[in-house]
Amino acid sequence: MTAIKQVSVTSVAHLKSLSGYLNDERALIRDSQNLVDESRWAEEMDRTREAYGHNSPSRAGASVTYMYHHIIGFNPDECSCNGGPMTPEKCMRFSREWVQGRYPNQEAVWVLHKERCAADSTDRYAVHIGINRTDLETGNRLHEGLGRAAKVARANAMREMDAKWGLRQLEKGQRNSRVHAMQPTRAEREMRARGSVPDKDMMRRCIQIRVREIAREAPEGNRMRELASRLKADGIEMTVSKNAKQVQFRREGSDRKVGGWRLGRGFSASGLAAGLGVGAAKQLGSEISQEMER
Repeated sequence: MTAIKQVSVTSVAHLKSLSGYLNDERALIRDSQNLVDESRWAEEMDRTREAYGHNSPSRAGASVTYMYHHIIGFNPDECSCNGGPMTPEKCMRFSREWVQGRYPNQEAVWVLHKERCAADSTDRYAVHIGINRTDLETGNRLHEGLGRAAKVARANAMREMDAKWGLRQLEKGQRNSRVHAMQPTRAEREMRARGSVPDKDMMRRCIQIRVREIAREAPEGNRMRELASRLKADGIEMTVSKNAKQVQFRREGSDRKVGGWRLGRGFSASGLAAGLGVGAAKQLGSEISQEMER
């Protein structure tokens, strides 16, 4: 699911900081709505708020919300920088549809950034949107309801957008991004620095070698079962879940199982089937499960 986050801009310092970020030269693409001069968007929005009295609290003792900062974070798997369908231009069109659909009467500006996750050095696209508080049609302050209810409403609206654009929905109990999931853990990075080979690296190498062997030799019978047999000789146990959607690997002597999807796209049930040049992963997975049970 595409992530949506809202932050209220309630101080002059925060307003200045957001203005600087949205004007940052690192932005890849820019777009706006209901603005005369996009390059002077902050001044235009300030003049609009001032004209409607929205630079002051709505009541005594209340704080002022000048703008809203939305962050649309696209799933790394679906970003074109990782081989996905969402190019920078598509991300911007998606964001325009979001703004026009929910905030048609607001002055708004949005920019695309390519962001890097410091934890695992993976990239993704994110669009940062500045939405002015003043509704140009009614002259009222934008109000979407209580915090919790508004957050749920935005999440539901984003799910609808994802469905319309054919983007993957967040599945309960599953990781949101396989690009992130296959990145090495801190322990694995430390092992590499010491010259040791982490389990996942060893498994990837063994599986790739065996898949290529079997695809080249084209043995008779069930190739997935043949893969499981050869991996067993390498000290790697391969198992398939009952619904045949998950493949797991375990190194001999270890209690830790590693899901195929954690190793990368080519190591899932369907990925292995494709690499071996065989048919439906579900049917083959069922046969492997039965073989394991025997």
